[in-house]
Formats: sequence, structure tokens, C-alpha cells
Amino acid sequence: MSAFVGRTDERRTLEALIARAEEGAVAGLVFGDPGSGKTRLLAETVERAGVENTARIVGYEPERNVPLSASAEFLHVLASSPAGRRLNALVFEPETSGLEPMRIFEAAHRAVDIIEPVLLVVDDLQWIDELSLALCHFLVRAANASGQRLALIAASRPSPQAGAFADSLAQLLPPERFTRLDLGPLSNEESLELVDALVPNLDRAAARAVSEKSGGSPFWLEALVRTSGAELDAAQLVTDRLRGTGADAGTLLALLAVAARPLALADAARLEGWTTERVEHVAAELVSRGVAVQTAGGIRLAHDVIRDAAFRELAEETRREVQGRLATWLEDVAGNDLRRLREALDHRHAAGLPSLELAARLARSPQRTLLGEEGLRLLTSIADDSDASASDVLELNQEIAGLAAELANHQVALHRWSLLAERSADPRWRASAFVRAARSAFALDDETSARRYLERAREQGVVDELFQLELETQEATIELWRGEDPALARAFAHEVATRAHRFVERAGGPDGLDARARRAYLEALRVEYELSFQNDDTDALLATAEERAEVARGFDTEAYLAGTIAVGRALRRLGRLRVSEDRLRHVWEEAHRSVLPRLTMDAAYWLGSVLELRGRISEAEEVASEAAELAARVGDEAPGRHRISVIAVRIAFHRGDWRSAVTHLGEECRTSSTHARVELHQYGALWLALVGGTELEPDSLSWLADARECAEKAACPRCGTELRLGAAEVLARTGHPGEAAASLAEWQALQKHPQARDHVVRRRIEALLQASGGNGDAATALEATAEEAEERDFLLDALWTRIDLGRVLADANRERAIPTLRDAVESAAEMGALTEQQVAEKLLRSLGVRTWRRGAAAEPLTERERQIVRLISDGASNPEIAEQLFLSRKTVERHVSNVLKKVGVRNRAELAAQAANLEVEGVPR
Repeated sequence: MSAFVGRTDERRTLEALIARAEEGAVAGLVFGDPGSGKTRLLAETVERAGVENTARIVGYEPERNVPLSASAEFLHVLASSPAGRRLNALVFEPETSGLEPMRIFEAAHRAVDIIEPVLLVVDDLQWIDELSLALCHFLVRAANASGQRLALIAASRPSPQAGAFADSLAQLLPPERFTRLDLGPLSNEESLELVDALVPNLDRAAARAVSEKSGGSPFWLEALVRTSGAELDAAQLVTDRLRGTGADAGTLLALLAVAARPLALADAARLEGWTTERVEHVAAELVSRGVAVQTAGGIRLAHDVIRDAAFRELAEETRREVQGRLATWLEDVAGNDLRRLREALDHRHAAGLPSLELAARLARSPQRTLLGEEGLRLLTSIADDSDASASDVLELNQEIAGLAAELANHQVALHRWSLLAERSADPRWRASAFVRAARSAFALDDETSARRYLERAREQGVVDELFQLELETQEATIELWRGEDPALARAFAHEVATRAHRFVERAGGPDGLDARARRAYLEALRVEYELSFQNDDTDALLATAEERAEVARGFDTEAYLAGTIAVGRALRRLGRLRVSEDRLRHVWEEAHRSVLPRLTMDAAYWLGSVLELRGRISEAEEVASEAAELAARVGDEAPGRHRISVIAVRIAFHRGDWRSAVTHLGEECRTSSTHARVELHQYGALWLALVGGTELEPDSLSWLADARECAEKAACPRCGTELRLGAAEVLARTGHPGEAAASLAEWQALQKHPQARDHVVRRRIEALLQASGGNGDAATALEATAEEAEERDFLLDALWTRIDLGRVLADANRERAIPTLRDAVESAAEMGALTEQQVAEKLLRSLGVRTWRRGAAAEPLTERERQIVRLISDGASNPEIAEQLFLSRKTVERHVSNVLKKVGVRNRAELAAQAANLEVEGVPR
């Protein structure tokens, strides 16, 4: 390796940036033209930085369309780390299907978290494949959000992709933790210094001539010195360096130029049909001539400039022949490796060889979703260039349609299903394709086309019970949500569900179904679930959800967990909160363990909601906080629920700073749909009424008016009905008993199937109305309502009801009011419900009773904290706890700190000594 001259300031800048990774994520990007010394600058910086966990990602031009090709080696390293088992299962085990890139990114982030600090070095970023680049961005963003010590240093030629990446990181990171360096030519002094280092005895005039001719390019300086000042022509440079070598050198050079990445000597020997000794001899010759460099177990061309020149000089015939050999070799060694298959397809395409069979292998790959939109376009292009009616082309189009649907590209899916339906001679194929085309059309909100495709499917005259079930299930879906006659639509959906159950009974139960039939049955159960939801039949909702989960168990992990969430939600509606919590906690932990971010957040939202109802505010805050950290990394689409930030705001209201919570709720309203804002505005109105009563009446009623306006725009009967109950409570608390009574009466007339909690809320409102009318039985009614809430496990409602009881008793029975409110203060402190505690204490002070603040030590340990205590008592370190519980080290550190405060001990040793008592009692003493 030649001397490192110049770039001293740039190197020091990068070294200082890497040192700042102790404060959090940092990123530095180096831009420069070919030959400007980018790679050497990275190497010198990395060597001096001395970071133990240094990983590399390198882009190669032929692999820029191969998903995760650039990061494969890095992912292998992470997968072999202590926290990499899940990553290994996701990326390198071929049975993984329906794989979302975000799962890989999140698993990689967790693995990095265990081994931090990490220095990630990225070279030739301009050729990094799209998924690897997205992985790099995700890791920096996640590290920045979690305080992880990660430094990313990258080098690139100027390119739109690299420029966009740099701009994005500059927006993401604080200015002091992001650096961009643009390398220009070496100065005259630096150029001469490098010439002197390369050829110490060269006279000054010759040295100056070489320096001027090079234009300050480190690559050309060295090349000119080696070739005695030849012209700046890369092709001539290669020719000069190969002068006097045999034909084998040119052959191996051609192979390396086309492969455009390092090759193991054994692989090169296999590709050329040579012996190992022969390839070793030729490789050594190329290295000695400065054309190639030896790597660990392999060989590559010495520089991109050399590779580009060698590739351009190859005859078209030679290029295509080498491309063909590379394609065949990659296919032979690929197995189910999506990356190798994708690279082979590019080489086969470039060689002009038939690609249909290989395209079909790719389209059937269990990890095919990693191909992304670019891969989907390539497959469709290959299919369109082939004989449209051939059976293998039809099969490829079927796989393409399935892949498009998995990528949520329903436009492409619809087009492919339509082609299949029109081109196939088999009525069964055509009918099935029309049904799937209807599904894609409906996903595109094209109801007319969806109905037309279903009619075309019927016209095929297929007599098959399973097909009829698939067709009618799709038809029932359309009717339930878009039909003109709701009653007729529900009756039809019921018929479909009934036929589905009979079909499964005749098969001997779900275990007697093949994959297609089980999928069809799950779809029918989804329709039955939606029917139960529309009918507000909670018992049927629970039964269907339980069956969905059971049918999916062992067949489709995501469908099983999604079904179990549905079970937890139905149990919550029924008021079976303990069982609901168990089911939702199971999904939360299992989805987190399996790296399923969307399901993790879904489960966290509903688990947090159940914990809130049960008065487990500290624990709900813990769940919401972990989910919010995840959402910050992966985003939050929130299908079927509010964003996870909403449950975080709801819990924040109870945690003491209710004013900030109301402000943040307003921010959520501004970015939510009209339908979602109905509930959000209702929360705001109720919170202000709970805390301030008549004092905050104007603000509370303003929120209520907004909720009513949104309900009217959304035109959702269910939300409108639920709002009437919420409005009744708001109005009762803000001094409008007449309007409250009217709203409650409207709710009772409309709500035919009240939820379990609705009964408690209704009784509380009725008691508040009694109190406003001076009815002396109000206190008795509130006492009975609080007891009912406690029996049903709605402990937060019970707490507010007892606060209401204390308020009512304050005027009539001060002696009884004081212990009632003191009990409320005690309960609120144990729950972690600091806002409720503040409200109760304020009422006590109005009665002349002195109050005092209680510390966090009064709060019980949460379930997660008890898990951590058990692991600490077993001697586990924070990284080991993070690995076992699939948490970040920062999250574990926060939990440990909270536990030490709650238990009132100074260190882990004292905590471990008390672990047995904590396990028995559940709360600190």
C-alpha cells in the first residue's frame, strides 16, 4: 500500500465525528470523483479510530438491483452476534415468507444495540442497493432516537442517490453530529509529497511534471509513477500493465471486470474451468502488475477506474459469454438465496439468455417481497416478453400477481389477474383469477369493477364448493361495506359464514383443510367478524375472533396474532379485562419476539387501553413508552386504531401533567382523520370536565362541539351513539343537567348492545344528575356505582366515582368525605394516577385538610419491572436482560433505574437480595 499523503484535515474531521458517537448517532459522508482517494481516506480513518465493532457495507455496480446484496456480509456478522438469532431466521432461513423489510431493519437495530458502539463503514454508496441503503438510514434514525452509539461513515461518487441520502441524514441529525466532505484534488505540495513517497529518488522536474499531469488525483499520481509518466488513459494504463503477460491474465481480467466484485479463487477456477494452481498463478501475476489486489481468500480489481476501463475494452461477444457463465454459476450455488438468484437474473438478462425459468424461481421465493417494486417491474417485463399463452408464463403471471398484492401494489395485481383470466383456457383458472381481480379492484376502491369481475367469475360455470366459498366471501365483503341494503348484506354475510362452517365440518375440522382452503376459511371468518362488529354482537365477535386465532395457529403466525388481538378487543368490550390483558400481553410479547412491528404496536395500543381501565397507569405508561420508541423507528400506520401516540397521550393525562396532555391531544386531532377525531375530541372534553368541572366549562364544551361536528361529518352511527354517552357525562360535570339527561336518553334509545363499561358510566351519570338536583340519594348511588366498577375491574372508573362521592359528601357529610377522599388519594398513588391524586388532594384541601406529595416509591412494580428483577436476581447484566426481553439497552437501563427508586435500594445487589419479597408481595415495602 502506498503512503497516505494529504487529506489530513478530512481524516481528523472524521475521527472527531466518530468520537462524538458517545453522545449518540453520527454520520459522515465523503464525496469525490473516481481516483480522488475516498476509499483510502475511509481505511485510514477506520484504522486510527480503533472501534472494536467495525462493520462494512460495500456497493458493487452489478448488484445495485439485488436486495440486501451490499449489506449481506454486515447482516451475517450481526446474525452471528448474541442478539442475532432472530435476524438470522428472518434473512437467512428460506422458509420465511411474507417478509417485510422493516422486520429485518428492526432485528438489525436490536442486534446492533447489544454490541454497541458500532462503526459502520460504507464504500461506493452510489452502487448500494435500495434496501441496503434503507437499512443504513433506518439504523442511523433508530440510533438517534434511542441514544445508541452508532457511527456511519460513507464514501461515494457524486450521484442523485448519494446526494438524497446525505440530505436526509443532514435533516435527521443535529448539525454537530453530521459531516459532509467533498474531496477536491490534492494541492501542489501534497502531490509532490506523494510522488516523493512513491519514488524517493525522482528528480524535482520529473516529479513536478507527474504532479501537474495528474491534476491532483491520488490514483493517477500513483499510476503515472508506475508507468513512467504515460498519458492519462485508463485503457492504455491497463494495456501497459498487462504487457508481457499471457492470455490467462486477460481472461481473468475479463471475468473480474464483468463480475465487478471480489471473487474467491476457487470460484474463479470453477468459472474458468481451471485448476486451483493455475488461477493462483494468474491472480498473483495480476496483483504484481498492480491491476488486482488480493483479499481474504479472493481477488478483485485494484480500482474502479481499472475495472471501468477493462470492461469498456471487452468485446460485446466476450461480455455476453462471461455474463452467461456467471449467471449459470450463480444459479447453481444459489439454492433459495434470493440475492444470488436476483444477481443471476441480471447476468442472464445481460447475456441475452432465456430468463423465464429463473424469473419463476425468484417469483416463488419465500422471501420474494424483498424484491420490491423494481424487482416486480423486472418480473413483469420478462413475463410480457414471453409467449403470453404458454403455461409457464401463466404460472409466472400468477406469482407476479401474488407478489404485487403482498407489496400492496393492487394496480399491478389487478392487471396480472385480468391477464390470467383472459389468456387461460382453463375455466377454473379464469374463474379464480377473476375472483382475485375483484379483490384487488375492491382494494383500489373500485366497487364497480369488483362486482363486474365477480360476475365474470360466475359466468365460468365452475362447480366447486371451495371456489364458491371464495367468490361469495368476496361478494359478502363488498356488500357489507358498500351494499345499498344493509339488512340484505348482513343476511347474505351470515349465509356465507354458515356455509363456510359446514364446509369445514365436512372436512373434519380446520386440520383437514389444505392451505388454500384454510386461507379461504380465514377470509370467511373475517367476514363473519365484520358482520358481528356491524351488528354490535359482542358475544359473536368474541366467538369468531377465537376461531380465527385457532384456525391460524401453526399456519400463519401473523394471522394468529392478529386474531388473538381481536379476541382481546372483544373481551375488553365484554368487560372481561383480566383475560383480555392476558391475551393482549401474549401477543405484545410474541410479536415483539418475532419482530413484527405493526402487530407489536397494535397489541400495545389495546393492552395499554386495558391497563388504563384496570387502573394500572404506571404499567400502561411503560407499554405505551416501549411502543412509542418502536413507532419512532418504524413508523405507525395504525390500521384499525389510533396511532400509538394517542394511548401515550391518554396515559400522560393520568400521570399528572394534564394540561400538556390536552395540548398534545389537540396536536393529534390536527393530524387525524375526521372519524378518529370524534373520539379524540370526546377525550378532550371529558378530561377538562373531570379535572375542572364548571371552572373549565367553556373549554370543555368547545371540545364537545368539535366532537359533534366530526361525528356529523363522519356519519358513523356507532360513533355517534357512543358520543351521546360521553357528552352526557361532560354536560353533567359542567353544569348542564338538562342537556345531559337528554343526551343520556338518546344514547339509551339508540344503544341496543351496551358494552360492560357503559353500565358503570351510565350509573355514574345518573348519580351526578341526582346530585345536581339536590337528591340525597346521590351519595348512595355513587357508592354503589363505585362498588360495581370495582367488581367489574374498572378500577379507574371506580377511582373517579369515589372522587365524585367525596365531592358530593363534602357539602353534606364532611366527616365521611375526608376518609373517602383520602382513600382515593391512596388508590390513585398506588395506580400511578397522579392527575386523579391531584384532584382528590385539591378537594381535601378545600375541606381544610393538609396534603403532601407522595413519591414514586408508593407505586407498585409493573410486570416488566418484575421480569427485570427476576433476571437481576439471577445475575443477568443489562445487555443480557436486553437480549432475553428483546429490549434496547437504554430501555433496560431506564427500567432498572425506576425499580431501584421504587424499591428504595441503592444498587443491583440490594435489589437482588429483596427479589424474593418483591415477587411474593408485588409491591415495595
